[in-house]
Amino acid sequence: MRRLVWGLVVATLASLSIGAQQPQQTGKDLSWAFQVINGKLPPEEPGPKSVPGSSKTYAPEEIENLSSPPDWFPDQHPPAPAIVVKGHGGALACGSCHLMSGLGHPESAGMTGFTAGYIIQQMEDFKTGARKDAARMNAIAKELSDEEIRQASEWFASLKPVSGGKVMEAAMVPQTFVGQGRMRFVQPGGGQEPIGNRIITVPEDQERARRRDPNSGITSYVPVGRIARGKALAEKGG
Repeated sequence: MRRLVWGLVVATLASLSIGAQQPQQTGKDLSWAFQVINGKLPPEEPGPKSVPGSSKTYAPEEIENLSSPPDWFPDQHPPAPAIVVKGHGGALACGSCHLMSGLGHPESAGMTGFTAGYIIQQMEDFKTGARKDAARMNAIAKELSDEEIRQASEWFASLKPVSGGKVMEAAMVPQTFVGQGRMRFVQPGGGQEPIGNRIITVPEDQERARRRDPNSGITSYVPVGRIARGKALAEKGG
């Protein structure tokens, strides 16, 4: 977990630096930093789907239902409040994006490791507009009652933080696109490109990730040397 934090902290700082850049990152072209959909995975075949270690099955349309997400491993978390598993109106179920483990996908926030008070404050800021989300959190927050926010915040705060992925240093990374759910996927045809000063985060198993498997894991590629720099920053400041 500490290795993940070191790598991502410094890689994030590096992405804002004005040092040597790859051609696709010069000038004002920062499109790589935003989850703008520019492709999609082929649709899944009809029929029940499963993930390793779970006895449950869901149809593709059930997996993609953001108001009632799949719960592949109900024994791995305490009973969840209604709003986590069932949305209403413009409020999506919390577990659809943040998953029933609270780890979230690369494009959505991980919710474990925070206090309930902190999460409640973020939701209040989304509701008032003090914090803005280009995707959907402002609209969702306005649809939720204070009691729903409190229950969901306390539930996510109760979940045990675990490492949901790994950080790897690399000079070259897979070519990717942003697809379903604003998640970044590896191009089916393969190919690599220079990482430059970017962080490239992709699912370790794309099929499991698109099925909202909380145990599928992610890999974050960071520029060479950033993990050591992150360690130094975390331990000594700078």
